[in-house]
Amino acid sequence: MNTGIQRSSSTPYGASTTTSPAGKKSFGEDKFKKDMASIMAGHGIPYVATACVSEPKDLMNKVKKASEIKGPAYIHVLQPCATGWGYDPSKTIKLGKLAVDSKAWILYEIENGVLRVTKKVNNPIPVEEYLGAQKRFKHLKEEQIKVIQEHADAKYEQLMAISE
Repeated sequence: MNTGIQRSSSTPYGASTTTSPAGKKSFGEDKFKKDMASIMAGHGIPYVATACVSEPKDLMNKVKKASEIKGPAYIHVLQPCATGWGYDPSKTIKLGKLAVDSKAWILYEIENGVLRVTKKVNNPIPVEEYLGAQKRFKHLKEEQIKVIQEHADAKYEQLMAISE
């Protein structure tokens, strides 16, 4: 989602936006978002990472590491948007934690081709808790939430399988 709350290639599956609104004929975004960190890593960038504002130490460590890398670096930071996502701004950090703790947003880094998950989620919360805290997902039905949960679980397992 971009700053005008329109659909983009990074809009999550199921999200309602101003240009892909949920309604009688649509449940919102019908594709999973592009995995920008993996795309960047696929181009051989020496340092690629994901981060979230709810995990400031992880974010600061990754910024420091990126600044010390010879060559380009890319950090994809999840910054919840109260206006576009539909939640109370005082809950921004909590929403970031829900994203990470539900595996909807996985924290990892890829340094010179070596992947490492930087926050293991041993006791995940259901992705429904993360989705339910946002108006952009209020319209989703149980089967759509199940698809999102399965996708989050599969992505996490895929990354853990190759993590050092």
